[in-house]
This record gives sequence, C-alpha cells and structure tokens, in this order.
Amino acid sequence: MADPFKTWDLAKSRPRVATVDGEAVPLVLHPARLPDAAAIPPRPWLYGTQLVRGFVTVLVAPGGTGKSVYAMCVAAALASGKNLLGDHVFGTGCPIAVLNLEDPMDELERRLAAIMIRHKIAREDLEGRYFMHSGESRRVHMASLDPDGFTVVHPDEGALIAEIQAHGIGLIVVDPFAESHSLEENSNPQMVQAAAAWRRVARATNCAIMLVHHVRKGIVADIDSARGAKALTDSARIGLLLSPMAPEDAEQMGIGEEDRQSYVRLDNAKANLAPKGSKAKWFELSQVNLGNATPDYPNGDNVASMVAWDPPNVWRTSTDEAINRVLDVIARAPEDLLYLASRRGGLGDPRRWAGHPVMDILDCNEAQAAGVVAEWLRTGLLKQENFRDAAQRKTKTGVVVDPSKRPGR
Repeated sequence: MADPFKTWDLAKSRPRVATVDGEAVPLVLHPARLPDAAAIPPRPWLYGTQLVRGFVTVLVAPGGTGKSVYAMCVAAALASGKNLLGDHVFGTGCPIAVLNLEDPMDELERRLAAIMIRHKIAREDLEGRYFMHSGESRRVHMASLDPDGFTVVHPDEGALIAEIQAHGIGLIVVDPFAESHSLEENSNPQMVQAAAAWRRVARATNCAIMLVHHVRKGIVADIDSARGAKALTDSARIGLLLSPMAPEDAEQMGIGEEDRQSYVRLDNAKANLAPKGSKAKWFELSQVNLGNATPDYPNGDNVASMVAWDPPNVWRTSTDEAINRVLDVIARAPEDLLYLASRRGGLGDPRRWAGHPVMDILDCNEAQAAGVVAEWLRTGLLKQENFRDAAQRKTKTGVVVDPSKRPGR
C-alpha cells in the first residue's frame, strides 16, 4: 500500500503543490532581514518557561500522578494571574480553555472547585476567563484518515481556531492528546500530522498549547517513555515529565512509603526555547473536601488538588553553629580511631561512620547524612587520611576536618 504521507503524489507522479484557499503558493527564497538583535521582541512566555504563545508543550506522565490536576492548576494560575504552583505568570493572566476529552463535566467541576478551595481563588478571579469542554458532550477531532484511508483530514481545526480567537484564549489544555485524533499512535508519519494540527492552531491564534499524554508501561525514565511514536515529543518545543516520587528520593527526604505517592516531581525534559532546568520542581497532591455533604453522602466529596512542595533540605535548616558542633565531634576523634567516610564501614567499624554525629546534631536521616558527608568531602571540609588502628593493628582510612574551611571562618 502506498504511503499517504510521502511528499510525492504517486498517483500523478509529481510533487504536491502548497495551496492557500485553493490557490497555488510559489516557493520563493527571500534574503534574511538581518535585524538589530535588541529590536527583536522577546518570546511571549505565558507561564515560567513551560508555556509560550505560538508553541506546543507536551506534558508526559503515568497514571495516578495528577497530570490532569496539574494542567488545571496551571490553567487556573493563568486565568487568575496568580502564582499558584511557584512558576511566574506573565502579565495579569489571560482566558484559558481546558479540553478534557475523557471525563464528564461534573467531574471537571469538582476538580476546579477543589483547586479554588485549596488556593483560595474567588469566583471573580476566573469568571469569564476559565473555559472547559468535556469530550462526553462532543469530541474534539483534530486529525483522522479520510474514508479513502490515505488522506489525513482535520475536521475541527478551523472551528477551534475560530473559538480561540472569539474568546481571546491564551492557553488550550488538551487532556489527553490521544483522544483528539483517530490516527495510528505508533506511526511516526501519522503522529507528525496530528502534532502539526495543534502546532497550526498555536500559530494561527498565538496561543500556547499543552498536550497531556500518557506513558508506556514500565519504568518512566525520561520523556522518551511517552506512549506511541516518538514524533509527538520530537514535534513539541517544550517537553515536561511528571513522575511519582522514587523510593530513593523518599529515603533522602525522609518521606515514609505510605506517603510517597502523594508527592510528584516535574522535570523540564526537553528545552528547545529555554535552558533545561537542573533542579526538579516538586508538588504535593492533597485531598480537599468540597463541603457538599448530603443526607445520603454525609462525607461529601474529597477531590485532589496540588500545591508546590519544597523538599526538606538539611543545609537550609542547619546553622553554622550546629555544623561546627558536628565538626567538633569529628575533629576530637583519637588519631588511632578516626571517623570513617563510608557508612558501610569498609575495614573499620560502621559505628564510627562520620554520618552518625551528623544525624544526631542536624536531626536528619541516614540518607541525608550521607549526602552531607559526601558534600563535605567534595569541598575539602573533610579530608581522608590513613591512620593506624592500634587495637586491630591495621592501616585504615578516616576523615579529618580542615579548620580553614569551617563555616564562619
């Protein structure tokens, strides 16, 4: 079967000609304008470095991470002009539209109500600026194969552009992307066509597009974990990865296993327009009671909302005085029984690990103490030296304090 996405029309054996409103558009190369760099307007960012007018952002996440809640919170931040999740909102906000293509409207309203309660958003902050559409009332169909099975058509592209322009929409959230087309998800050529439809909408309306997308089964390592063909994430200018807190992160931050699923991290996994962030953003999913109890349902509804979360940081909560107390303990160790750099002990007694006084004085867990010891070794505040263990008559490696690098010195 002929590939309908090749640039050659095999039936007529000639290249396709670009047209606008049925008129052929000639291909003409123009010399560059070579403008003054200072005169070029800045990119029209809407929200941090995640959303920019005229471009498509893809948010990739596994189920249960709160991706729909996150997208609706971002939309509420833009509509209200308020910083809800820690990222800068440019300007005073703008009208937005959330196109949820799989949930009923009453469920979307519950989510929005929970966000408004949790973030203390008044009705007037969103009224006339927060639009919602449920796929249960009408599907938004952006790309499908024509009945001939060869040509991709875009049934709702023109109508959606008109609606965006009529309401001055600055952001469209599409949740999930997979429900906005009926093309083959594992076909790169077809996903190019589906992504291109949303890119054309972004360019024609100068709005930002956020496509919410699922991941494949298995370990979520990076944005390439996105379900289906890679062409979708390749086509997006900005790629975000929302993932659950990993067990090792929970250990480092002192979060119990029963609470770990309440925390998610957001990574800027693809940065074509802005520097890739080296630090993940963290959020906490919290349940909000809507206060809608009835005699039949006396507890009412508890619905998830999301707030920015700052992970525990031993450096931020530790004073110079406390750090120097830890260093005093390490420095007072006998020359034949120094503290050890490794918590596993190596050839020495693991009870002599330098992390123990760190935990005792800085009130942190083992994983956090290991990070502190590693950082002190990296900066040279602690140095490794060989010493002779008189009791065991063995040469071992311990740590000593460099007094010139103590805090406050």
